Amino acid sequence: MPMSTNPRLIATLTLAAFLGAGASGCDRIWPHGSNPPKETANETIKSTSPAASPAPAAPPDTAAAEPPARMTLAQQADFDAWLIKTYLGCWRPAPQPADADPYVAQVRLAYKPDGSLSKPARLVNPPSNPALKPQAKSVMLAVQNCNPLPVPAQYRPFYDQWKTKTIHFDPQVAAR
Repeated sequence: MPMSTNPRLIATLTLAAFLGAGASGCDRIWPHGSNPPKETANETIKSTSPAASPAPAAPPDTAAAEPPARMTLAQQADFDAWLIKTYLGCWRPAPQPADADPYVAQVRLAYKPDGSLSKPARLVNPPSNPALKPQAKSVMLAVQNCNPLPVPAQYRPFYDQWKTKTIHFDPQVAAR
């Protein structure tokens, strides 16, 4: 009987290929609801033959390695936390009127690679209540006082990800 049609041999070779490739189960987990790509019996057998195994890759040259194209989620969170902390340090919120709902100003900012503003800041949600206008003015003054931002070196390579941002100035956060 030809080797590729024996189901028991295929199962054994598939398991051997799975375990031999260092897949202890963790690196072959597929997202919930999806199925792994289907392999034919011939592909499974080919992948286990010693002649078909690729040569080990040379270790990467770390000196010539380029930085990742995008920030990781953790880096993004750290950058956003740094940005908020920096602006809160420049902001002196105007007193909130007791009878008004808290106003959280949203400011759209565009930066140059050096951290300075490339165009004037834009208040996305100007207050409709005249009593909150001093709050909006204090936010715009904070943006001016922080210009240019001293962007830490580890974030500079990711300029495309932070060149435009919308910052929320929440007086309750500033009060902490």
